[in-house]
Amino acid sequence: MRSVEHPVVRRLLDLPAAWPERQAFRSNAGSLTFAGLRDGMLRMAGWLAREHGVQPDDRVAICLPKSLEAVVTIYGVLASGAALVPLQFRGPPARLAATLAATRPRLLLTTAEMAPLLAGSDLPPVQTIAARQGGDGLEPLLAGVPASTTIPAVRPDDLAALFFTSGSTGDPKGVMLGHRTLSARITPLYDWDGFDSSDRLIIHTGLHYIACLDLFLPLTGGCSAFLLTDPESLFPDRIVETMARDGTTVWKSTSTTLRLLLEPGGLEQRSVPTLRQVIFVGEPLAPTTLRRLMAALPQAEFVQRFGATEAHRLAIYRVPRPLPDALQALPLGEPADGFDLTLRDEAGGVVAPGDVGEICVVGDPVTLGYWNDPAATAARRLDGRPDSFRTGDLARLGADGLLYWAGRKDHVVKIRGHRLDLGEIEAALKAHPSVRDAVAVAVATASGDSEIHAAVLAAGDAGLDGELKRLCSERLTRFAWPARIAFLERFPLLSSGKVDRRTLQAQLAEG
Repeated sequence: MRSVEHPVVRRLLDLPAAWPERQAFRSNAGSLTFAGLRDGMLRMAGWLAREHGVQPDDRVAICLPKSLEAVVTIYGVLASGAALVPLQFRGPPARLAATLAATRPRLLLTTAEMAPLLAGSDLPPVQTIAARQGGDGLEPLLAGVPASTTIPAVRPDDLAALFFTSGSTGDPKGVMLGHRTLSARITPLYDWDGFDSSDRLIIHTGLHYIACLDLFLPLTGGCSAFLLTDPESLFPDRIVETMARDGTTVWKSTSTTLRLLLEPGGLEQRSVPTLRQVIFVGEPLAPTTLRRLMAALPQAEFVQRFGATEAHRLAIYRVPRPLPDALQALPLGEPADGFDLTLRDEAGGVVAPGDVGEICVVGDPVTLGYWNDPAATAARRLDGRPDSFRTGDLARLGADGLLYWAGRKDHVVKIRGHRLDLGEIEAALKAHPSVRDAVAVAVATASGDSEIHAAVLAAGDAGLDGELKRLCSERLTRFAWPARIAFLERFPLLSSGKVDRRTLQAQLAEG
């Protein structure tokens, strides 16, 4: 693994001679060369320091749509030595205000549209940025501002970024990344994914999510990335159209977003012959869905990555072609470089080979901890080590050296005294060839007990309902059989692109 002793932005300062005039980012509003990105980053860093006194250990919040201006701003915040606090653009105002109040940034950078919704007497000063045609929206702000000639010195464990989790299993937590953490996550990307100057990526996720780190991918080989705006990212047919038109070579997304590309007008109706690699993370893909995707993209390599905001890229699995007929669920894959990964029991001991244990890791890419929550941070540490993380994910190590998913600790529920893993129920439902995806939840009954309800994406009818219940009876213990199976067109999603389990649970409870 390459050295991680310098902040990520140093990579942009030390550009190879062949890179400056290459396009680093593109959008329907214009493009940005590596030289233009470097100049904008240094001017933004200088403006933050001179106009607002921003310095290392400060926090700067941004609430911006995906745009060339947002990219320059993010790079500039890091170059100033401050910590980036990205907020969901057009997110719930109450939640955004609560995040600002909790993190107390020195400055908030947002649009004129969002500013009235976020300003308040107890919140930071607000500076608006316009996203304009051609990517010149920063000019009114930075006019006459010279570029910084130096980057402030930062310590490896100084805060570099603060991402708030999407809250699928509880209240959102602020995940802290230090400069060493950030560098350790970015520097291996070139080796792991093999990007080079010919690659063209597409970025469609919101900037508040950990996938924001994809904005640094052009630094890992000189590739370029197309910024798909938030409205454009809502429509699978427009995403596929953009990929085909722009010649996208690498796709990265959650499994849920990838599955949406099979909707009408998507990958099965329009070819993207340039796509060489498809990388997906998040909930496991049903083999039925994966086979459809692989048929639609016969030339592409499919790669599953497994990880978490606190310690992402823990395992990698390169999906074989053809997919084995007997495959019921994808393995997580082999442990990735950069971590010392072990499977542990409740007492912290390493489990025997083949036994189920919690995935625990030690390494530089691990989070600094949770913002203003030392108790939650300590609970996730292994033997008190500050560079360790107990993921809450359960797995076993197979004889083939691959990790196999065994659920989550927080998805284990008790039904009439029996401990059940919701992931096992979902895997049984996904084994049916007509099911594109499935989610199981525990729902409280009128008597105060709990029962399992499941939601599946499939063309539901009475016959399929019976087939799924029979499948569950063959594969699951009696107490794990779903009391109800609902057929949906799509699941409610979090802004991260993952399934919103809490909302789905409420919907199923209502009947």
